[in-house]
Amino acid sequence: MTWISTSILKKAREQLGLSPIAVEESSKKLGKFYTPIQAEQLCKWEEGSSEPNLEDLETLAELYVCPVGHFFLQEIPKENLSLSFRGLSSEKQQKLSPSSRQTLRRFFTLAEWTTHLIASIGVEWSVKIQPSNRSVSDTELDTLVQRERNHFGFSSEIRKQWHNSNQAFLWWRKNIEKQGVFCFQMKLEPGDIRGASTWFEDYPFILVNHQDVEAAAGRIFTLLHEYGHLLTSNEGLACDFRGLKTGENPEPFANKFAARMLLNYDEFSQRLKEIGKYQFNKTWADQILDEVRYPLFVSRDVVLIMLEDMNLAPIGLYQEKRAQWEKFKIWGRGGGGSRPTKKELKLREIGYSLGRVLTMSRNERNLPLDDLSYVLDMKVEKVPEFLDWTHKELQG
Repeated sequence: MTWISTSILKKAREQLGLSPIAVEESSKKLGKFYTPIQAEQLCKWEEGSSEPNLEDLETLAELYVCPVGHFFLQEIPKENLSLSFRGLSSEKQQKLSPSSRQTLRRFFTLAEWTTHLIASIGVEWSVKIQPSNRSVSDTELDTLVQRERNHFGFSSEIRKQWHNSNQAFLWWRKNIEKQGVFCFQMKLEPGDIRGASTWFEDYPFILVNHQDVEAAAGRIFTLLHEYGHLLTSNEGLACDFRGLKTGENPEPFANKFAARMLLNYDEFSQRLKEIGKYQFNKTWADQILDEVRYPLFVSRDVVLIMLEDMNLAPIGLYQEKRAQWEKFKIWGRGGGGSRPTKKELKLREIGYSLGRVLTMSRNERNLPLDDLSYVLDMKVEKVPEFLDWTHKELQG
């Protein structure tokens, strides 16, 4: 009889769509602090003919994004965050890449842990948005966009203050997080999904791909797209994907919301006239889309959605183009600048909202460092240093 649950060991791998070979390859990329796993040995563990040691289980826990203790249970605990993907077809759910599944599972873990942390240290966390839980008509969309634009204080004058898309993304992220939203930035495969959002116990969470095909400009679109989902529903996990049929899919609303938040009709018309492109075209070359978007700090998504909305492009062109772009390699990081430090990358991943909650917990003696180490994915001895640095960074 083995000391672990072989069925849980196998189920945890299968939930992420990982093959034993994929586990072996991924384990080799984790670094010197984790023991590499051999596919042949993993199969023996799952069959019960051999047993892993604790170091092996720590590696598997890292890959499967779960506590080591999961492997000793009779069944995997039911997740509080259900895999209810609004906007993602049931067929696509089964084909998500292992890396995207791992990121979504980490997104769940961070959301659940953040909520637990807020309750355990007694933080009064104010959320300034409420979901309407109903569909929004085009007329209501205009009213909603104007309300949110005014709420953020966004205008063409704010846009003129930006020098690159990274600055634009940072402005939007900070202002959205000021609404009490937790924004995480992690790796997703662009061909799967570009972002996700969910409400968990009255707290809103957004996940944005940190390597979007359009770098910072694409992340801005995804950020506002997911914010739109939070405003209109608090059920399940919303993913940015065009997989459902018209009438069943919340994506068109979120797309229009994001585009109109970033550009109004007058601004867009003026830009088209400036470059002599205010006209209907059956197709729009990427080069022309880029000429339109660059001074406006928006993505190609926004330009095509607006073109369709204004009857300057045929309906369906955006989806067609989107499918083409997802096959491309990453275009670049956007905006240039110096290479960020490890601390800066970690704060970028967890966001300013969670960063503030963590700094509030620095003096809590009942909060084990190993818990923070697990959630932050860093060595225990590095946690206090990171919390002190984050506190100073957020005070600046």
